[in-house]
Amino acid sequence: MAKFKVKKKTLVYDGRIVRLVVSDGIIRGRPARWEVVHHIGSVGIVPFLPGDRVVLVEQFRYAAGERLLEIPAGTLHKGEAPLAAARREIQEETGYAAGKFEKLNIFYPSPGVTDEFVVIYKATGLKPSRLPADFDEDIKVRVVKISDALKYVRQGKIKDAKTIIALLLTSGKA
Repeated sequence: MAKFKVKKKTLVYDGRIVRLVVSDGIIRGRPARWEVVHHIGSVGIVPFLPGDRVVLVEQFRYAAGERLLEIPAGTLHKGEAPLAAARREIQEETGYAAGKFEKLNIFYPSPGVTDEFVVIYKATGLKPSRLPADFDEDIKVRVVKISDALKYVRQGKIKDAKTIIALLLTSGKA
């Protein structure tokens, strides 16, 4: 690992979901600058129904400028454990509660610029149970066979990285 030293940190932006910090320092004796988006973390859930069907959500993503087909997911609340967030998000976004959660993996979606991590869960034993959705979400629930979801990944119909990773993990293709 390269030796580095941070000399100064500057908070550029402090928002509801992210903070941007610019750090100036030295790496291998030369000046360096790191711009890091700090994020509390997220969860993603692959909810399974009988018959190898998965529950996906379709929603408009402002940053991408289009509607995306994704696994249910969301940001942790301050002090919230990932499993508690997964239980909340699946109910808010799909209208189901899960009887069992299995933690599959944790990954960093873009470690060059953010410390965000995503914890992926597989959820089974689903029963109808809804929590109110977030005010800014316009979600359509889509139930598809896991084989079709994987086909959508190959065809480029599913473009969201956490969804691609999660589907590959749950299908045994990873």
